[in-house]
Amino acid sequence: MNICQFKEAYFSNSSLKMKRKGPCKTVPIIKVPPQNLVNVTGSSMVFLCEVFAFPMALIEWKKDGKDIILPGDDPHISVQSRGGPLKYELSSWLQIEEAGLADAGTYRCVARNELGSISATAVLGVLGPEEMSVYLMENMTDILEYGHSEREYDEDYY
Repeated sequence: MNICQFKEAYFSNSSLKMKRKGPCKTVPIIKVPPQNLVNVTGSSMVFLCEVFAFPMALIEWKKDGKDIILPGDDPHISVQSRGGPLKYELSSWLQIEEAGLADAGTYRCVARNELGSISATAVLGVLGPEEMSVYLMENMTDILEYGHSEREYDEDYY
């Protein structure tokens, strides 16, 4: 029963009591998945993953399908998470400082709570300076178009 159904039922039976507050329980929903990134060696890169869930979710980051949870013991990788931006949401960032060629790969944001789990992936490309120049020249039109596009967010999602 959701809150609207409860209110309707309460009018005909005022002895009803709510057991808990909050939205209906749900498996995590990825509101903002991590995006593919390409940058030059030595740069810092950040992936973002925003998740809605009730009960709240735990977010983990993994690389290339391995079961190792990042950052592991790697000093140039860090993970930060905080509540928000909206109620029952969690935002998590995976930051890679001074990325090297070995950091290239597929990164996975995994969100889980007691009801289930969901994941989303993004690819990190790390190029040397000369490769990066070629990449930029070949993709300049796409890059300029992306810079002018607007991302739509549905703030009334729930």
